[in-house]
Amino acid sequence: MSQPTTAGVAGHLAALTRWPDGRPVGSAANHAAEAYIAGVLSNAGYDVERQHFDCIDWRLEGVELRLADRLLPARANPFSPPCDVSAPGHAVGSLSELEAANLEGHVALLHGELTAEPLFPKNYPFFTVEEHRRVIELLEAKRPAVVITVSPLTGAPAPIIEDGDFTLPSVTVSGDVGEALLAAAGAPITVLVHSSARPGYGANVIGRRVAPSREKLIISAHFDTKPGTPGALDNAAGVACILALAERLAAAPPAINLEFVAFNGEDHYAAPGEVAYLAGCVGDLGRVALVVNVDGVGLRHQPVTVAFFNCPAEWVEATRAIMGARPGLAEAEPWPQGDHSLFAMQGIPCIALTSGGIFDIVDSVIHTAGDTPAGVDPVRIAAAADFLGELLSQIEPPQPISAGRTG
Repeated sequence: MSQPTTAGVAGHLAALTRWPDGRPVGSAANHAAEAYIAGVLSNAGYDVERQHFDCIDWRLEGVELRLADRLLPARANPFSPPCDVSAPGHAVGSLSELEAANLEGHVALLHGELTAEPLFPKNYPFFTVEEHRRVIELLEAKRPAVVITVSPLTGAPAPIIEDGDFTLPSVTVSGDVGEALLAAAGAPITVLVHSSARPGYGANVIGRRVAPSREKLIISAHFDTKPGTPGALDNAAGVACILALAERLAAAPPAINLEFVAFNGEDHYAAPGEVAYLAGCVGDLGRVALVVNVDGVGLRHQPVTVAFFNCPAEWVEATRAIMGARPGLAEAEPWPQGDHSLFAMQGIPCIALTSGGIFDIVDSVIHTAGDTPAGVDPVRIAAAADFLGELLSQIEPPQPISAGRTG
């Protein structure tokens, strides 16, 4: 069985990071990435399905923020409606302040505890954060002319709001810009967002190889990005890893049904690809023996980490033995921020691969323009694919927890 080559991984990585503004769901770049992934899987001999769904194709032409005559840097929050507003700023730094504030017609300056982390979309299909839902609900009820969210980070931080169901125009600014705005609270602030939204579509890409077995093995990675980021670590690297693994397993597949899933929506406010996939496999989840999800592997100078979910102890120990013979691998505590959670919540055995230290750079590198191929090591990605190839060829996947599970 041939091993994934660093050159092959680097080729996949380069093909998926051609677009500086990323691969957001519904965009032309997203469609091109979808076609590339489908082509690789088809050429490797897999039966390929493109599982389509509807979405919003949001486009940004520009954003402008002014305090008096001073032009300040700002980032339009994805899916923000357009606006051309000049109004006094009103600062709110806590939920109690927001509840008491009269914001109608003002520029709402959200800071402090309200913007300590990105706000969860109000209609996210899998779970919610009650405090975030309350913030969004209050803002929409109080009808400010525009919302400025002040990130606690400096530089070019990730957006605080990303929600196509949020009805107000909004932008995010860095902490230092926010300080200038807060110091001048009450002074007129001008915000222009030049954006448009239209009906669009996207698709998951699924590559299958049938075996004389009831059980199936799912190997997944998401290929979409948030708007405005090349998405090298998040998650061109993960897709490059599973494509390299698919090419390796095509030559000597394990004796189990294989399903490679390139999800399209993990970084989207409505997770449309995940919703479409689950709708398409109702009644089929009981066949899933194991899910392998790869998201964020290849961070330079960091190990590839492996986390276990719902896996039998003996299978975990056998996997640890393979890991122990390979430098550059480490075990991590289970983490929920990925597509494996769709299956882990159902009790299905999963392993999730990422990089050590990756959660320390979320919203400072990941989800920003700084997530470029320069931060990714193709050698580590190839090593991750090689580890998975050895794992799947040497030990049997766990047995499904319940053969009668209906999903």
